[in-house]
Amino acid sequence: MPKVAVVKTSPKTVYDDIARLMDFADYDKFVSKDVMTTIKLNLSWSKFYPACSTNPYIFDGLLRKLIADGFDNHNIQAVENETVVTNIYAGTKGNNWYPVMKKHRIKFLPLINATYVGVKLPRKTLVLEDIFGEVIAPKEIFGTNIIHLPTIKTHGHTQMTGALKDSFGLYLTKNRHLAHLKIHEVLVDLLLLQKTISHSEFVITDGSVVGDGPGPRTMIPKIGNVLVASSDMVAADTAQTRLMGIDQRLVLKLQMAKELGLGESDPEKIELTGDFESWDDLPNFHLSPGKSPVITWNRGFLKFPGMETFLFKSPLMWLPTQLSGLYHDAFWLPIKGKKWVRWFLEETEWGELWKSYSTE
Repeated sequence: MPKVAVVKTSPKTVYDDIARLMDFADYDKFVSKDVMTTIKLNLSWSKFYPACSTNPYIFDGLLRKLIADGFDNHNIQAVENETVVTNIYAGTKGNNWYPVMKKHRIKFLPLINATYVGVKLPRKTLVLEDIFGEVIAPKEIFGTNIIHLPTIKTHGHTQMTGALKDSFGLYLTKNRHLAHLKIHEVLVDLLLLQKTISHSEFVITDGSVVGDGPGPRTMIPKIGNVLVASSDMVAADTAQTRLMGIDQRLVLKLQMAKELGLGESDPEKIELTGDFESWDDLPNFHLSPGKSPVITWNRGFLKFPGMETFLFKSPLMWLPTQLSGLYHDAFWLPIKGKKWVRWFLEETEWGELWKSYSTE
């Protein structure tokens, strides 16, 4: 029976909370000191926005725990990719990850510099090979412990982000937008891929601040004060749906993954540990996934025959990406999102902790 740990946290206790969270989830039974450990960061926006990307204090807390438990910092690498609408270097700076990597002296591998090689899977994928014509992964992460650091937030394509969705940026390159119409199937295929090449899997899902509404960027942030961890990516995302208050039946990837034997999505078959005695005791943040105009436009147009080729497989590719950047960076963030950034940084203790990494 897989185990999912859920603990309460606060800005004053977060590092100790991460340590006990990992112990509750028996991380040391899965994450080995004898191989390289890959930390997959979560970049949803090059700019900082609350609940959008991995917070530096979660990243720091994980590294503190690993190193205190005897992991060699020279055998740890952080990785992240970029999309057609994000820049890895701007995102790493904008989300305060550099100070954490410098502090702990770990390696950083921008996946745009990784060497992607073909992978032979134990069975045919649901859609991955049909969409991309190949199955590839960065050879630099083969045989490593893979630890994901997603946040609890909504998503217009998948209802939620989480452990499975964090793999999107680990294995797919800039062409990942081609997967949106079959996103749940793609995420299940990526889980199969990860299980094929990794030494182990683990996830710490950050609910210190959670994102509500049309995610993964244009959200309303709310204080959550919880953390989730598991070695079962499907079980971790199942617990996250409970915390978010969304109907698990809408998150198709969870049932698909269970049916293929890739994880457990039945709460009655998942051991809940940590600060909550039962599934009914978990907080409900009542998050409501929605679609931003960009995602609504994307999914609407892609349903027309030939539109995917017209927009995303032709020289016109620059148009939707430029429009997305214009909407998010030049319109939504300064007009609507800025007040929530200011609220987080100036009025919350989590924001004060986040800012402390700017000067480390």
